[in-house]
Amino acid sequence: MTVNRRDVLKLTGVSMAAGAAGCLGSGDESGNGNGDGEDSPPTYAQWLTTDDEGAVGFIYIDWSDFEDSESDEESQNDELDETYQNDPMMGLPMAGTIAAGFAIGFGLSSYGLTGVLEATDSEDVESLESSANATLVANQAVVLPGDIDTDEVADILTAEPESAFARQYERTDGIDDYDIFTPADGSSDAIAVSGGAIVFVSGNEVTDPVAAVKTPIEAAAGDAERATEAVADVEWFLSAAGHGTVAYGGYGDEFETNPSGDSGTSGDGMFSDVEYTELEGLEGGVSTLSFDGDGGGSGEFAAVLGDADASALEESLGASADERSVDVSDGRVTASATWNSATWNDGE
Repeated sequence: MTVNRRDVLKLTGVSMAAGAAGCLGSGDESGNGNGDGEDSPPTYAQWLTTDDEGAVGFIYIDWSDFEDSESDEESQNDELDETYQNDPMMGLPMAGTIAAGFAIGFGLSSYGLTGVLEATDSEDVESLESSANATLVANQAVVLPGDIDTDEVADILTAEPESAFARQYERTDGIDDYDIFTPADGSSDAIAVSGGAIVFVSGNEVTDPVAAVKTPIEAAAGDAERATEAVADVEWFLSAAGHGTVAYGGYGDEFETNPSGDSGTSGDGMFSDVEYTELEGLEGGVSTLSFDGDGGGSGEFAAVLGDADASALEESLGASADERSVDVSDGRVTASATWNSATWNDGE
């Protein structure tokens, strides 16, 4: 499937107005990577923790694996064929990408930091010396690892607001090598900045923003229990299928069969309203997509079966692919799929 950067920016719906999801990617320790190998969790798992109910939800995007070529907008159609939308192995990661794009886009726009994303298509966005190279939306936080100029970001955050919608921040806390900034007007928000990452809250309904940004930082530093340590099934499914360009997953109440949820933050694009009833009853899992430079792509899926319908899963997982395999055994389901190409509709 030929999916280049512009295609995915179009999928997220934030390349212009929200002005955000640029070219992210990493092969280093702060990005996806492969941990100690494909039999271990991906590197982004270091940031993941469970909440008070033992649940975790996440969306990861590694933009370095997307093609850098710019496609002609006049020749690009707007939607993937419905067959692909209805396949959860493609639908879950893509819908997650849409939701993550809005969380990243509106979040960075509100901080004045859209330019940290390396390949934002909007000409209205000024690039910065700071450069984020991956993105993870997990529970209540957004993590942007990369090469961050802390003085540059601090200057932007603490500057006098240029509009009525902007806020001025001040340093009010710290953890390890992170400075934590909160609004000078006392409103509820927090953003943490270090030379290796920016961490901020993922929405306006977070009751303790400072705690929300500290939690993944503590996990990455080994000072808090990670989700892979708290729940053996999370370590298993991330090790089995968590390595990919785009990953959507979760465990417990945070694993949703409709990744856009009810918040309305994922926009009106394809995948945003698709629900996968065949996944209902799964206790948790992950679905990932990867793209190669020759127009092909592959997907991996691993989940804890729980009360889900095994027959429905066997029928639907990878149904749009050119080749696929599905295995259900010992209360778990795994699947692999390969696509030679993906068909774009004209939206009519």
